[in-house]
Order: sequence, then C-alpha cells, then structure tokens
Amino acid sequence: MSLSIILPVFNEVKSLEYVISSWSEYLNKEKIVHEFVICEDGSTDGTKELIKKLEKIFSISNQSVENRRGYGKGVISGINAAKYEFILCIDSDGQCMPDSFGEFYKNRNIADVLIGCRSPRKDPKIRIIYSRLFKLIHDYLFDSKIKDPSCPYVLAKKNVFINLIGKLSYMREGFWWGFVGAAKMYKLKFYEINIIHYERYDGSTVVYKFSKMPIIILRNIMGLIRLKRSF
Repeated sequence: MSLSIILPVFNEVKSLEYVISSWSEYLNKEKIVHEFVICEDGSTDGTKELIKKLEKIFSISNQSVENRRGYGKGVISGINAAKYEFILCIDSDGQCMPDSFGEFYKNRNIADVLIGCRSPRKDPKIRIIYSRLFKLIHDYLFDSKIKDPSCPYVLAKKNVFINLIGKLSYMREGFWWGFVGAAKMYKLKFYEINIIHYERYDGSTVVYKFSKMPIIILRNIMGLIRLKRSF
C-alpha cells in the first residue's frame, strides 16, 4: 500500500508538527510508503514557516497558498497533487490520529470508500447538535444511512476521489457532507469504522465560530440541494 495523507491546514502551528510526526512514526513502523500533502490555506500564525522546517524532515508536498481558498478547495488541490494509490484525508488539529488506522488498512479493499465514525465525538455540544439536525436533511436528500457523514477521516483510492471532483464544489464548508452525497448518488459502496476522536490538540477552533453556524448551515443546505439536482 502507498498512501498520500491530505491535511487541510489553517493556523495550526500548535498541532501540525505533532500530527505529522505521530503519523510518520506509525506509518514507518508499519512500513507503509507515504507522503503528507499539506493544503495550507493562507495561515498567519507561523504555520507557513513551520511547514518549511518540516519539509526537511518528512516527505511533504506543500500546497500552500497566500490567500484563503476554503477547506473544500484545499482538499481538492490535495487530491490532484497526491501521487500514491490511496488517499487518506484527515484534519490537522490532532483529533484524527493513527491509532484508528489499523482497521482502515486491514479493510482497505472491502469497499469504495472507508469512512470513520467518531465514537464519541469530541467537539463542542452545540456543533454536535447542529450536525445531528443537518444529518436529517442529508439523509432525506441522499438516503445515505451513514452514521457520521461529516467525519474528516476518509480513505479511498485516488481514482475514486478524482471521479468525484466535478461534484465537490457545491459545499463551501461542509465538504464531507457533499462528498458522501455525491458518492451515494454514484452508488459507491461505503464501509464505516469507529475511530477514536480526540480533543483538539490546542483546545480551540480556528475556522468555525459558533455565531456563524446558522448561516453556514443554511448555505450548506442550499449546496446539498444543488448537488442533488446536478444528477
């Protein structure tokens, strides 16, 4: 197995080195050929400088940009840049760590897409409540029956991701909701794996402010509807 790990990054100077070093140690121990595709998104906290340091130590493809492009566009740039057969997408905040990867590796050929289920999910309660309400809409539109369709711990072959790229621009923030919806419309087979979900490494979110969550949800509901109508 050869693996490209896509890491969307925005102002994660406190967690990024910990995440990469932990994953590198695990994958080297398991003798899995790998690279880290860092989709840095206009950070202002020293993350860019940290990445340059890490490039001297680890196998890194640096997809850095000067101005914000958003989570989804970052992931898409990483998909296009990935050079290995399998792609694993995780977040860079320390919540998705390698101790859950053994089941993914063992079952990597059992389905088109392997997706994590955060059990339990270590996010603020209000965000979990919003996600549960949003899932009702997602299930209605796509009949997905996926327990945790917004989980950012996803493994599939690169060609699976590439075939979906044309449908992945509808969601400005809720990229994985859109990914699961598009994959379901294409009738891809999913396999869910419970993962250990950790508290954020630095204890604070840098992307979604809770005061903005209602407008984000509304925007992404419209995105899901447009995605469904595109088929």
